[in-house]
Amino acid sequence: MSEAQASQISPQRDDTATRARAVLVLVAEDEEPIAEIIATVIQELDATPIVAAHGREALALARQAAPALIITDLMMPLMDGAELIATLRAEAAERGTQPPPVILMTASGRENAARAGADVVLPKPFDLAALEDLLRHYLALP
Repeated sequence: MSEAQASQISPQRDDTATRARAVLVLVAEDEEPIAEIIATVIQELDATPIVAAHGREALALARQAAPALIITDLMMPLMDGAELIATLRAEAAERGTQPPPVILMTASGRENAARAGADVVLPKPFDLAALEDLLRHYLALP
C-alpha cells in the first residue's frame, strides 16, 4: 500500500474513533467499583462515560447531556432505576422525542426489571463480554 493510500485510510479510522468518543453513555450506579468497571469498558470502546451515583443525579445529567445510551442499576438511593426510566420516558413523550435506550442492571430478578421498562436487562453479576456486546449493539460500534 502506498503512503497516499494509507493516508486516505487513516483519516477514516480517526473519524470513527472521534465519533465514538463523542458518544455519551450515562452510567447510574451507586456502587463505585461497579461504576468504574463499566466506565472503563465504555472508554475502551472509545465512547465517553458520564457517571452518576444515584437516580436523581442521573436524571439531571441525562437532561443536560442527552446521552446516546443509559446504563442504570435498578436499586439506587434517592431515585431507583425504574423511576429514572419512567421519568425519562415521560419527558421524551412530552417532547415528542425518542428516549435513549436503557440497559438495566439488577440482582433482584428479571420480573422487577421487566416492570421497570428497560430495553434490556443485564443480570448482576454480569459478564464483561455481555456488557461490551450490548454497548456495541446499542451504540452501533464495530
